[in-house]
Order: sequence, then C-alpha cells, then structure tokens
Amino acid sequence: MAAENTTESPATAADTHITRLSVNINAETAAKLRWYKEQKGISITETIRRAVALLDLVERETAGGNEVLLKSRDGKSVRQLWLV
Repeated sequence: MAAENTTESPATAADTHITRLSVNINAETAAKLRWYKEQKGISITETIRRAVALLDLVERETAGGNEVLLKSRDGKSVRQLWLV
C-alpha cells in the first residue's frame, strides 16, 4: 500500500501540487526501474512519470475503443498490446 503526503511550496501553492509517494515494489520491478533510469540517464522520479504517462496513453486509447499495436522494424510482425 502506498503512503501519500501532499506538500505545497508557498510560492506556487495555488498552481502546483507535489505529491510524495512511498511504495513497496518487488525486487524485479525495482531492477527494471533502475535499468531504465540508468539507460536514459534520468531520475527515478522522471522514470516513474514516463511509466505513468505510458500507462495513461494505453488506458485512454483502449478505453476509447482503439488498439495499441507494436510493429517490428521490418514491418513483418505486428502484435497487439494488452493490459490486464
């Protein structure tokens, strides 16, 4: 279960909310996050932002009746992405 604390900076309290999360994940998930972070040279926060943005994109598209497809570089293989 995640603990959530919301903190606001006095200068931007009206415009921006920052949420600090503490989550428990298994070692495999943590390793995948660290690997992506290191490959891209980004922070763990940015890594999580990108993962959430991708999940949001897939969820919105499929909720709208669209399919999300993965096509190989040579165009010979197409697979449908499914989230359960």
